[in-house]
Amino acid sequence: MQRDEETKKRRDEVKNAHTLPSSSTSSLRLSVSSSLAFLVCIALLLAFATTSWHAWLHKCATYDEPLHLVGAWLQTHDADFRCNPEDPPLWKYYLALGTRRGDLQLDRQSGQWIAMLHVIDAQQWYVTNALYQTPGNDADALIRSARDRMLLLGVLVGALTAWWAWRWRGPVAAVVAAAAFCFDPNFLAHAPLIKNDVIICLLFLALMAAVWLSGERATLLRCAAIALIVGAALATKFSGVLAIPILALALLARALLPAAWPVLGWTARTTAQRLAASAAIFAAAVVVSYVAIWACYGFRFNTAAGQPADLDDVAQICIVAQGQLDHGAPVDATESQMRQWAGETPTPPIVRFTLWAAAHHLLPQAWLRGLLYTYGTMICRRAFLCGQVRLTGWWYYFPLAMAVKTPLATLIALALALWAGLAFRRHGGRTPMQSWPIIAAVLAPALYMLMALRSHQNVGIRHVLVVYPFLFIFLGVVAADAWRRWGKPALWIIAILVLGLSVETYSAYPDFLPFFNVAAGGYRGGAKILGDSNIDWGQDLPALADWQRRHPDKQLYLCYFGAPDPRYYGIHYVCLPGGFAPPDQLPMSGRPRVLAFSVTALQGEYYPAQLRATYETFVRQTPIAILGGSIYLYEGK
Repeated sequence: MQRDEETKKRRDEVKNAHTLPSSSTSSLRLSVSSSLAFLVCIALLLAFATTSWHAWLHKCATYDEPLHLVGAWLQTHDADFRCNPEDPPLWKYYLALGTRRGDLQLDRQSGQWIAMLHVIDAQQWYVTNALYQTPGNDADALIRSARDRMLLLGVLVGALTAWWAWRWRGPVAAVVAAAAFCFDPNFLAHAPLIKNDVIICLLFLALMAAVWLSGERATLLRCAAIALIVGAALATKFSGVLAIPILALALLARALLPAAWPVLGWTARTTAQRLAASAAIFAAAVVVSYVAIWACYGFRFNTAAGQPADLDDVAQICIVAQGQLDHGAPVDATESQMRQWAGETPTPPIVRFTLWAAAHHLLPQAWLRGLLYTYGTMICRRAFLCGQVRLTGWWYYFPLAMAVKTPLATLIALALALWAGLAFRRHGGRTPMQSWPIIAAVLAPALYMLMALRSHQNVGIRHVLVVYPFLFIFLGVVAADAWRRWGKPALWIIAILVLGLSVETYSAYPDFLPFFNVAAGGYRGGAKILGDSNIDWGQDLPALADWQRRHPDKQLYLCYFGAPDPRYYGIHYVCLPGGFAPPDQLPMSGRPRVLAFSVTALQGEYYPAQLRATYETFVRQTPIAILGGSIYLYEGK
């Protein structure tokens, strides 16, 4: 009897060894789904990187890239900050990683070299000459190498977006957020570029992730991350200054939440205790940021070793811009009018403060110089919208830009997600700590967008890229909730939207920069709506060079908007008025003429009224070819 019971017991043990309990089966399914979601996210990010890299492989530098590249070289190898002070240096150190001083030949004795310390506009001529007109410099190779490094940071934005969505709502949310990012044409366009627009996006996303985690439990590591990220933002782009008020509001919101807050091993239970903890974290971030700014300039006040720079030129830019704003200056105001208005305009407070800070060496001179220049361009700057050119922009510029530059599938998904999110909210309340992730995810994009609406720097959707990852996280979170509530119907809607998004985006390949959604009419319709970096940043000279090689019987007349020298690509041309290209020595001939215009020239954003009127006549004609969405070719007379 006892032997039979032992035999039965051993038989049951063997059976149980091959049969998992229900809880283990559920865990296994969750593990498999999580692993699959992780692999899908990795695949999406790899596809994003490959697509973005290849799309830019045969395009030249955009207008700003040569400036940033040369500025990065000088600050890294010479500790000289005279070039490109309007962009703080931290991200440019990363840009120059692995480079050698001799890889780029620079003239450090020319008049333009000296002039950059006193006239900020001299830098554009210097960098064009350095990259494209100096023997031994391979501009395209240098640009491509730097773009490879920048693309990695773009991939990190997508990875952090997916991580945030996963931590909030699980693997489904991560996959949807990753898909929304990886199929977004604006990030495919801007991720590899030698610019700080995507990097500041990464920093704000990382900052709010650190704030979110610290609001749950403030450890030393999380608090240190907040301080370092704020410092990095201030040393990367001047819009990073917004990190200070955003952090202050986020910490205040956490302090006012009626929930205990673990802070460095101590629990803040009362509002007063939480306010004290918030103040301490904020103060630490400000102190670290101040030190970080000085560290990025080598703890040196002068712009160059032993050579201070003038702030008078950038201060005057701010005063002239303020005078234009105060007098409602038309876009075609004369120089004498602008000088008169500037003489009647009191010095703006921020200019007085910056000059005072420079006089007392409170911050590095190059940082202050860049801050003033950036402020001046935000007060007044030429901008194009729907056929109009203004100096002070439009408050609705960025909402309209987002409406036409965002794929239709993403816009539809956002509308459905907003409706579904409101429906879910009606079915149940939230505890204070359940509201905290929402606060952390909403504060940064809301405040950033509010400041963008007030800015007059209406030159590209790139200035509000910070908002997009938070929208993608929102899509992922709502998609995960919808799947849990509605099952297969929700899955089908998600699949259809992702498919539609991928088709619309990839139909624009490789021209992601001039992408406009179907409702806006693609880049042909977009040319009537937005200008500058939304569509034409001078990126298509290689396409023009290829066209000229295939049409040697044509005489090319060129009006080009961009920093690269067309002659570097073997393009020969006769200059049309208003173009940014240097004169070519091409003789006149009796060959049939073809006129090539950058879209910016046809829009007239940077041209006087008479020239705008002349070039607008071509807008009503049918071009014989459109190259990359940014260069229009017309038969000449």
